[in-house]
Parts: sequence; C-alpha cells; structure tokens
Amino acid sequence: MYRRQNRMSNHRSAASLRALFAPATTRRGFLRLAGTTAAFTALSQVRVMPAAAAGVANAGASGRFFDDAETEILTQLMQRITDTGLPDAPRVRDTRAVATVDAVCLGLDPAVSGVLPLALRLFEWGPLLFDLRFARFSELPDAEQDASLRSWMTSRLALRRMAFLGVRNLCFMGWYSQPEVWPLIGYQGPLLRRAAAATTPT
Repeated sequence: MYRRQNRMSNHRSAASLRALFAPATTRRGFLRLAGTTAAFTALSQVRVMPAAAAGVANAGASGRFFDDAETEILTQLMQRITDTGLPDAPRVRDTRAVATVDAVCLGLDPAVSGVLPLALRLFEWGPLLFDLRFARFSELPDAEQDASLRSWMTSRLALRRMAFLGVRNLCFMGWYSQPEVWPLIGYQGPLLRRAAAATTPT
C-alpha cells in the first residue's frame, strides 16, 4: 500500500512547486522555508554504512515511500549523479540502489523525508520551471540531464543547491551500498563477514 493513495492533481502540484520557492514574506512563508531548508540540510548529512544500507533494503520493509513516478525520477537522477563512465559499471536499474533509498527514507523522520516527493518532481520539471525548456528531466538525453543537474548545483537559489546536495547524498548512499558496485571502489564488503568466511573450514 502506497504512502499516499490519492495523488496530487497537476494544479495542486504546480501550486506546491511555486509555494516552495516563493519569497518568505509572511511568518508562515518564513517557517515553511526554514523547515524545508532544515530538511534538505539533514538529508545532505544522512550517513549509513554501505552494508547496513543494503541490509535495510534486503530486510523487505513493509510499504513504499516513493510512488512509481517518483521512483522513476529517482532512478534517472541516480543514474546520472553516480555515472562513473566505466563500461563494467552496473546500471542503477540492475541493482537495488533505489529500493535501498526508499527503505531508508521510510525510517527517517517525516519532517526530514517529507520534502523528497516534491523535490523529485521539482527535478523532473526543472527544465521547464528554471531553464524555460519545454521538456521534463526524464525526457532529456544524458548530456542535457547532466546540464540540468549542474544548474541545480550552481543555482543562485540556495534552496535549489541544498535540494541538490540532499538528493545527491541519498543517491550516493543507495548506489555505493550495492555489492555490485563495491569492486569498482575496491571495497571488499563488511570486515566481519570477510573474517568469518576466512575462518570457515573447507
């Protein structure tokens, strides 16, 4: 059962996107901005050891944090953010990297993780909202997706830069927690597991 059964309409989504980046000219706007800023800051500092993060996903937590559309956006974001250029690197879709992020987000404080679904849709519609291009992120070729992400990373809007750092951190956490990726960085897996395997009689 999804976390949200009733999806937002396009009108409500657009209103939410505008509200997130609207100037904080009222007390409510200031508190909303402060809360969003704190959430992205916390997301950029989430730390989980690779094996522990993979274990969370493999444990099969009940429910899902992201819906299908958000999962697809996160998959494409992670593919570009973690791209190594190595021919033998696995695709994000061929790992449980996104499922790992989903499972970790289920366990986070909703005050922290609650901004993520909207943030992902901001990334998806970023080319239209910020670059005035009639395209969604998921429709762009790789090079243009990279350019869109750079615009988030270097934006004059601090909130956009913080959103990028938060999402990038989660992408790195999910990607580098996958056993298929460990050989690329010379990681041999959990030390205790290796020690147990070395002492197991043959």
